[in-house]
Amino acid sequence: MTAFWSAAAGKLVERWFATGLAASVYWLTLSVLWALGSGRPREEAAARLRAFGGLDTGEQVALLLIGSVVLAGSGLLIQQLTLPALQLLEGYWPRWAEPVNSRLRERHIRRAAAYEAEADPLRRRRLGLTAADGGGPPLDRDELVRLGGLEERLRWTPRAERVLATSLGNVLRAAETEPLDKYGLDAMVLWPHLWTLLPDGLRQDLAAARRRADSAVAAGVWGLLLLPAVPRTPWALLALPYVYVMWRGVLPGACREFGLLIGTAFDLHRGDLYRALRHPLPADAAAEIPAGERLTAAVFGGSDDPALRYVPDP
Repeated sequence: MTAFWSAAAGKLVERWFATGLAASVYWLTLSVLWALGSGRPREEAAARLRAFGGLDTGEQVALLLIGSVVLAGSGLLIQQLTLPALQLLEGYWPRWAEPVNSRLRERHIRRAAAYEAEADPLRRRRLGLTAADGGGPPLDRDELVRLGGLEERLRWTPRAERVLATSLGNVLRAAETEPLDKYGLDAMVLWPHLWTLLPDGLRQDLAAARRRADSAVAAGVWGLLLLPAVPRTPWALLALPYVYVMWRGVLPGACREFGLLIGTAFDLHRGDLYRALRHPLPADAAAEIPAGERLTAAVFGGSDDPALRYVPDP
């Protein structure tokens, strides 16, 4: 039994570090909240430990194995919930929420139009245009700071017809559609192909940025799952500020980082995509978008365009 205990304990530790760290923190926090709700947390915890210590070794191992299954199962459940939660945070809502969705999209569109109207004369002045050309005196420091903030907001706002209901959704939508606007390349269609051509360093950076975003989403979901303890103890309401920090503070930054890396991948390696698919590279900047649209169409549904001449393999 001692050998079995040692082997089981070792496997439990490995499993805990592999999949159960976040789940362990959640269940520990929930246990603490449950004990606080009893009014005598120390006595409650001591009683549970005494009850566990009173079991024989086999029963203790069985309980630990059950705990390991619960940790692994709850961790896998959160992994499955992460993508649906992210989609809800982006603004992909059910059809019955369309009235609210439409109002929020309209608000984002109006706000972006106001930012553009404010930024345009500042840009003209930054370029040194005269008053006759819509410019004016040089920008002072405060105006430069304001223009930088406006351009940052506009950088992460997609075109009006693509706007979503949430700021987070617009950040990701702007990142997804930037290659389409710049190069005629649809990231949703071409990303799997480009991914295989990226250097290992950039792929690792992209994967790490995506993991940070997913971890922030999952952390918020874990926080929400503490709220059922509110009827037993009001301390569980502290989960709400935690969820707010994760979803309003950490998650948008992680998504912006991921979006910037997507843009970098297309900026630096779109030529590799053309060469791998044997499409001719755009001859100049004016040909960039039409060439990208042809490449996207060919990958999405094939092409029988007789004007398309494949580049021979080297």
